[in-house]
Amino acid sequence: MPRRAATDPNVLDARKAAILRAVTREHIRTGEPVGSQAIVQRYALGIKPATVRNEMAVMTEYGYLLQPHTSAGRVPTTRGYRYYVEHLIGGVPRLRIESYLKQLPEPGESLEETLEATLQILARAARYIAFAATARDETIRVLRYVLTPCGARRVLSVVILEHGAVDNRLVELGYAPSQRALNRIQGVLASLIEGQTVRAVLQLDPNQPPAMESPEEREAIATLLRTAQHQLQEATEGELLYAGTVYMLHQPEFQREVYQLEAVLRVLEERKSLYRLLRKHGEADVQLTIGEENPIEALRCCTLISARYYVGTRPAGVIGLMGPVRMDYDHALPTVRRTAQALSDLLTRTLLS
Repeated sequence: MPRRAATDPNVLDARKAAILRAVTREHIRTGEPVGSQAIVQRYALGIKPATVRNEMAVMTEYGYLLQPHTSAGRVPTTRGYRYYVEHLIGGVPRLRIESYLKQLPEPGESLEETLEATLQILARAARYIAFAATARDETIRVLRYVLTPCGARRVLSVVILEHGAVDNRLVELGYAPSQRALNRIQGVLASLIEGQTVRAVLQLDPNQPPAMESPEEREAIATLLRTAQHQLQEATEGELLYAGTVYMLHQPEFQREVYQLEAVLRVLEERKSLYRLLRKHGEADVQLTIGEENPIEALRCCTLISARYYVGTRPAGVIGLMGPVRMDYDHALPTVRRTAQALSDLLTRTLLS
């Protein structure tokens, strides 16, 4: 296979790559356009400012850099950041998230409580918005079904799914069952529900409950099965959680362009469009969407990094970071990857141990 020419805009030579790396890191650090003099002073590239300017002009023509104003320095474009991430990013840094992960809750919390705690930790460690989406999948199986008496005629219906969701629902029965009758009812429902996919449980007909010792028990089975089906429908709808919006206020680009920040916050509050985007997470465990690559127009001023988290070997959702395109990729990418791993380990210990 023939080698690409040095003038191929898709392959930067060593000098252009070194300058692009320097411009990117400097822009991430300052949030301002980067000039040739700053590059020469801060980065030991062994070349003169005039040479840097010439190379920056070529990379601007190639689409890796942008000059906001005639007299200004350069900033990386979406293409420039993409090239940086794929070819120029540094070694694995010492991650701040490691000390924060010690604050994760002990196994046993519900999925939502665990996600909320993890998002708070991730947002504080990275200083960006942290988000998580739970899976929407009717092929998820029911791990456990439990009934707990809460009065003469009231019982608590609890369903636990393999991706970590737990739903509790208080149910009013038409009669007051004895503990023996309640155990019998739970046993029948557990045999119908546990180990089955949500889709299979939703296909059960509550109007045709199995034969029981009394009509009252049969009616209770029908009522509780309908309740369990409603619980499973809601538990598999999936949802979007987020934390750390205050950190966007610290970013200079959003301080200058408040309307962009308002548009980003509206997308978060509306949730649906971002949730649908995250549901399309590709095959790769970690996915990166930079600036103009984003299909949601309001988020083209942002970068999204998302990673799958698991319960055992089953995908349970995605967790990630949203920040300005001028994100510290050297730290953000491995931070998201490490957080997803820690969350997966915690959920697996909670639900499968």
